[in-house]
Amino acid sequence: MFIKAVNESDGGGASWLTMSLIRADERGMMSVRRQISARYVQQDCLCSSLAACALPNGSPEETPANKERVREFIDAVTNSDGLDRLDDFIDRSVFVSHTPGGCIDPDRLDDYASRRSPRSGLRYHGVDDLVGEGSFVAVFSAYDLDGQHARTCDLFRLAEGKIVEHWDVVEPVAAHTVAHNDEA
Repeated sequence: MFIKAVNESDGGGASWLTMSLIRADERGMMSVRRQISARYVQQDCLCSSLAACALPNGSPEETPANKERVREFIDAVTNSDGLDRLDDFIDRSVFVSHTPGGCIDPDRLDDYASRRSPRSGLRYHGVDDLVGEGSFVAVFSAYDLDGQHARTCDLFRLAEGKIVEHWDVVEPVAAHTVAHNDEA
């Protein structure tokens, strides 16, 4: 199960955006598989609440094709040929970004793509999890940029095979270290 939660405080205080992937075991016990959270201040334009509108989820039959389309988009962007092919993946006539600081800007996905494209100082670790249902696909991934480590979750909504909406959250994290517990 994928959950996107927004805590928007009153009075100009900090807001939090959290995207979580929850799993259930064979007994029905639930646990968090992945969770990414970030704090934003109100002036950052946190226009990410889904509560204000009802979005079509599409049919379950769309899920495999939409997941594959997002995987193709991520692969193109992270393998350096995606910047020239963004219009193959985005419907700019209706695209809406819900990224804090860049709400509704149809070029925000270009910014996302250029941040994830290969360049000096960037090491993209790949997709950790890709889940979807109907029109929605969520991608959990990680990268290092100039020595800073981050985990991310991107939520895409697709219509007719193209990305029409995008939400994301990026959380700086400590570098992974190897414990070497099993070494003699």
